[in-house]
Amino acid sequence: MRVVFYGKEINREWLLPERKEISFSMLGDDRKLPPGTDVLVTVGGDGTFLEALEIVKDSGVPVAGVNYGRLGFLTGCSPDFLGNLFDSLLQKEYVRTRHTVLTIEQQEVEQRIYPYAINEICIQRFSSAMIEVDVKMDGKHISTYRGDGIIVATPTGSTAYSLSVGGPVVFPESGVLILSPIAPHNLNVRPIVFPDQAVLEIRVRSRSPKAQLHLDNRSVVIDLPYSFIVKKAHFHITSLTFAGNDFITTLREKLMMGFDKRNGGEDYE
Repeated sequence: MRVVFYGKEINREWLLPERKEISFSMLGDDRKLPPGTDVLVTVGGDGTFLEALEIVKDSGVPVAGVNYGRLGFLTGCSPDFLGNLFDSLLQKEYVRTRHTVLTIEQQEVEQRIYPYAINEICIQRFSSAMIEVDVKMDGKHISTYRGDGIIVATPTGSTAYSLSVGGPVVFPESGVLILSPIAPHNLNVRPIVFPDQAVLEIRVRSRSPKAQLHLDNRSVVIDLPYSFIVKKAHFHITSLTFAGNDFITTLREKLMMGFDKRNGGEDYE
């Protein structure tokens, strides 16, 4: 097994002497996976995990995240598990999760930014002027959203920015896309869930000449009016999680879901 490390928090002492069954190396400055890589281990927070998408791309190499950040919702193990990580990999004591990847289709923007995202693709106002976002699904008009913008999120991204604007929590492999408006200026709009085979046609306009387009933690400024397509990519990314890091446990321990002082801090059994 060939394990490659990536991240700013890496301690070179972690690069253990090669054993018969496993070897260790750090990702090079060119950010290209060495041939024969079996696992990419990211060391940092959720942002570091999101950066792994540009590294593994459609190679099928799984990502195991070690959390050295603040929340670490996407990372599959804590720092104190690092000593057990490699034996768990060899013994296949982990759970694989397939994460939907979003892609944007717009020739001009594809030349400026990596056109894929794990969490969300987001369009936001650039100035004080609100933006208007027309959304069609498979050619049928859904709504015109007036406000600060919209988020199109994957199930993985349902617990990120989409959640903070009132979107639903969705299990990672649910096979859906989520559209969540940001500070809408009308009272009759709500987040909406689409099947992940949907093709969303998006057109943006505003009194302002510009807007911001975000794909996970990458951003570009675009000139308005602007049109693009958002849909599920042709590939997915796979993460590895280990004991005590299943989705429900992570929801309860990191987002405090279901905790209520009326329960005396005790879990329901």
